[in-house]
Order: sequence, then C-alpha cells, then structure tokens
Amino acid sequence: MSEQYSNYRDTPLRRFNAFWWGLGCFGIFGLMSVIVYCATDKSADAEDLRKADRLVIRNKVDNDQSKILASKNVSAVATKVVTSPAATETFVPGSEAHKNAMAALSAKTGGGPGFDLYTKKTCNTCHGADAKTPLAPNYPKLAGQNADYLIAQMKDFATSKRTNGQSAIMTATIMAQQVTDEDTKKISDWLSKLDAPKVALADGPGKNLYTAKLCATCHGADGNTPIMPLYPKIAGQNAQYLIEQMKAIKNGTRNNGQSAAMMGIMANVSEDEIKTLAEWLSGGK
Repeated sequence: MSEQYSNYRDTPLRRFNAFWWGLGCFGIFGLMSVIVYCATDKSADAEDLRKADRLVIRNKVDNDQSKILASKNVSAVATKVVTSPAATETFVPGSEAHKNAMAALSAKTGGGPGFDLYTKKTCNTCHGADAKTPLAPNYPKLAGQNADYLIAQMKDFATSKRTNGQSAIMTATIMAQQVTDEDTKKISDWLSKLDAPKVALADGPGKNLYTAKLCATCHGADGNTPIMPLYPKIAGQNAQYLIEQMKAIKNGTRNNGQSAAMMGIMANVSEDEIKTLAEWLSGGK
C-alpha cells in the first residue's frame, strides 16, 4: 500500500492568510479599475452639455426672429405704434379724454354726490363711466334703473344674500371701498335719474314669448315699467346678463329679493326660450 505525501496542510492559519490575500488582491484590482476609468473618460460634464444645448437653441431662435423681423418689417411697425399711437374713444382713467368725458357726463347728469361716489367707489370700472357701457356682456347696465331695486341689490351684495354670477366681485368691491348705506342711496338715486338705454322691441317670437310667459305681468309690456320699484327694468339690458340671471333664478342659485316670485314663472321657461327672451329684450329679434 503506497502512501502519498504532501507539504500542504489545511490549517486555520493558512485559511486566514488566504482570506486576506484574496481580499487584498480584489481591492487592488478595484482601485486600478477606478484609476483606469478616470484616466480614460473623455465625456463632457453634464452642465457643459446643457450650456452647449442652450447656446444652440438660442442661436436658432435669434436666427428665426431675425428672418421674421426682416420679412414682416416688424421693427418699423413697432416704432410707429410706440411713437404715434392711434386716437381712441376708449376711456383711459387719468387721460385728458377721460377727464373731458367725465366732466361732460357730470354736467349732463347734474353731477352731485351720487356721481362723485359712483366714480370714487370705482363703480365705473365695471359698469362704465355712463353706467350703460359695462366691462363685459355679463355685467348689467345700471343707467335709469329703479333706485329701490338698486339699493336692495347692493345691500344684498354687501350682506352676501346674493351670491350668483359676479356677485363675489361686487361684495368684495363694496367691502373694500367701504360703501355705506348712505353712499348706496346716493349712488342709486343718481343712477335712477340717468337716461335708460334706448331700445326698440320688435314684433316677433321674442315679443310673443314675453307675453305668453307672463313676463309683462311684473316688468311691464315694454320691459321698463315694472309693477313695483323693487322689480328691475330689463329692456335694453345686456342679453348675456339676462340669460345668466334667468338661469340662476330658475335653478335657485339666485334667491335673494323677489327671486322667489320669478322662480315659479321660470319653471316653465326652457333654455332656448330664455335665450330668445334675452335677445329680444336687449334689442334683438
């Protein structure tokens, strides 16, 4: 029986040495890999790339704008607009035209505390200097309106009893401008003495519908002779404003004042009929 001899002895010391030699070789290999990678990496920094991209885009935009300006002669037009603006009839607060217009309006309407408050409390910003050229179609014309109706509505805005449509703007304005009950009365009295918008109510579907739906019962056959001072005059009013108010009364989102009485009437008026009525009252067919 033969015996095989070996110099290798599997001892704890040999295992310990083998572990640390392996770990050391692995660490050296990793370190060398990092050094080689850093030494050979030629890629650009990310920020440099972003700067380069922005530069390319800016140059492209500059070139495109230059072509547009050259082809449309925009520079000449812009210079002309800045140096010689066209005349306009639009009231610009602070301008000479605005001052003249307000002076003429004051003289025409008798001026007085109501006119001064209407301007001071910024009512003209939304409803127009003459109270019948509002800022937008869904703002009402106020000139010639019943004073009692205006007072009631302004008080309802102030106390948040009327909350539909643009009411939030009115409530904020009344609060910000600190409009008192006395101010409200003076403004309303002045507005009621202005000439109401002139409008010719034509014969046709609108007039027939106005009668059939009993609108004349409260607002008068001409839309401007309501049976009570607390009912509004509606002939010549903006069609969009009338549409929004009739819808709001019908669905209950406007429920202040005399709205409850009108809600029963509106229950039998369709949206198409609301549009027809509003357009007729505003002066359309």
